[in-house]
Amino acid sequence: MRIAFAALMVLALAACGQTSAPAQTPEDASAGSTGVGQISEAPFTLESEALIGLWSFERDCGLYDLVFDADDLVQYYDYTTTPGNVISYRGSWATADNNRVVLSVSLLDSESEPTAETRTFHLDVSAPVTDDLIGAFGPVGGLASDITARRCEEEDRE
Repeated sequence: MRIAFAALMVLALAACGQTSAPAQTPEDASAGSTGVGQISEAPFTLESEALIGLWSFERDCGLYDLVFDADDLVQYYDYTTTPGNVISYRGSWATADNNRVVLSVSLLDSESEPTAETRTFHLDVSAPVTDDLIGAFGPVGGLASDITARRCEEEDRE
């Protein structure tokens, strides 16, 4: 009796199972890809006003990496080149084609005064700027690093 009941249950469950056609690969999927989960990014135009503020690459706002001012001034603090030390730059910034931001800066000396050494950095913004700044940042002609910076609260430094 138990065997007959178990067989009946297996048949009932099998009848409830879904039958489906084999999954079809989207026509635009590349080899080795099902195309599932691929979302094409909508084109956007970088709003320069959205950059204004304090940005932390580490996202903790303990230290700021980039500070964009409304008057086209920028400060960049490089914490990666010399561990334990910060290399500071100050200069100007401007937006360019293809959502690129160009920073033309001077190295600051120990008294926070500009030196004769100038550098140019670029930031290629890959998504609309909100409280996150997503893109690639690096020196012109050098290796750019992917960043996902966080906008930090303005603070009163007086």
